[in-house]
Amino acid sequence: MRRLVQALLVVSAAHGALASPRPQEAASPAHDVDRLVAALAAPTRAERLAAQEALLALPPEAAPPLAAARPPAGFEARAALEYVRAHRPRAPRPIVVAAGRYRVGSSAAIDQNPAREVELAAFTIDDVEVTGFEWWRFTRATRTAPPPDWNGGRYSYGGESRPVGNVSPEEAERFAEWAGGRLPASDEWEAAAHGGTGLPYPWGEEFEAGRLGAVAALRAFVGGEAPEVASDPVDRSPSGGFDFCSSLMEWVKLPDGRVAARGGHYRTGAKEVFRLTRAPDLRVTQRRPVIGVRLVNRRG
Repeated sequence: MRRLVQALLVVSAAHGALASPRPQEAASPAHDVDRLVAALAAPTRAERLAAQEALLALPPEAAPPLAAARPPAGFEARAALEYVRAHRPRAPRPIVVAAGRYRVGSSAAIDQNPAREVELAAFTIDDVEVTGFEWWRFTRATRTAPPPDWNGGRYSYGGESRPVGNVSPEEAERFAEWAGGRLPASDEWEAAAHGGTGLPYPWGEEFEAGRLGAVAALRAFVGGEAPEVASDPVDRSPSGGFDFCSSLMEWVKLPDGRVAARGGHYRTGAKEVFRLTRAPDLRVTQRRPVIGVRLVNRRG
């Protein structure tokens, strides 16, 4: 037992030495990759584990040098490098929403969001929601407490590619600042979700449960987890963004500065909740497992 504790302490110390900087502070991802890949063949297991975790935590711009890195000698080191490559999901891709007038809201009373036109400046929005992987990098770099449903400070198996939920509005705003972006304004979110068409669903006017095949299957059992980001081609906006309709709700910024949740979520069976034109839910002010994050205007 004492040896196990000592090993864990060594790993913890090594984590501090190898901790990745915030994305905007990263000086040379290629240099970091070379150093950490070499450390996968370090003499002690604690050093090898620390190097593997540090490689996982590198910012998105480290992906090209990581893909090109030469595997170190030894089966364990090569397997660790392959694990890292397999468990670093792709970074969100920015979608450009042009400046102009957009139709938002609807005449449907259930939306509680009167139809109107709004003038928006140009902005970019992530094509997918923030994943467990990105949020783990944030908690690791800033010492922010992980979501309460994580076990041991880490997302569950496969969570690196699923949207992160159970984060508070305050944490969402801190993440946005750390990642070099901001939360979308409510009208920006809707304009990106349906492209200014005013359509309540990605495919048209009427709800068709069969179109949400992956989501419907997950709703069939209690406690199911959200599907991987960008895994349902039907839930895609005209602008090219995924999962606005039925993955997680997302925190958005209101004109008065408050943060509220918009969009549908995979655990609901109520078709009106999936409507892209539905107003933000002002009743929800605290973290919930079905509310996640998407950013606009990320730098870089």
